[in-house]
Formats: sequence, C-alpha cells, structure tokens
Amino acid sequence: MTNYRYYTGSLFARELERLKEEYIQLDLDDVKRMVEEDILLLEKAVNMLSTNTVYKMKQLT
Repeated sequence: MTNYRYYTGSLFARELERLKEEYIQLDLDDVKRMVEEDILLLEKAVNMLSTNTVYKMKQLT
C-alpha cells in the first residue's frame, strides 16, 4: 500500500518552498496581477458551487 500522505506532504513542502522563493522576486505589479487572477478563479469557483447547489436542491424537491 502506498503512503499517499507522505508523498503529498513532501510534495506540498517542496512546492511551498518554491513559491516562497518566487514571491521574494516579485514586484508589486506582479503581485497585483496574481491577486486579480486569484479573485477571478475564486469567483468562478463560487459560481460553480452555487450553481451545483441549486441544481442538487432542485433534484431533491
């Protein structure tokens, strides 16, 4: 049996370190663009979740 927790934990730690190094080198404009992109992704995710919830509620009634 594969220990997925160890693998994902190790992968997560390496990715986190890579992101920390990348953020150190960013300037303010890069950060603003990344935040804007994150907001758009979050808005899409919320819309998908709310649409899915409405669809499930209609199926239940």
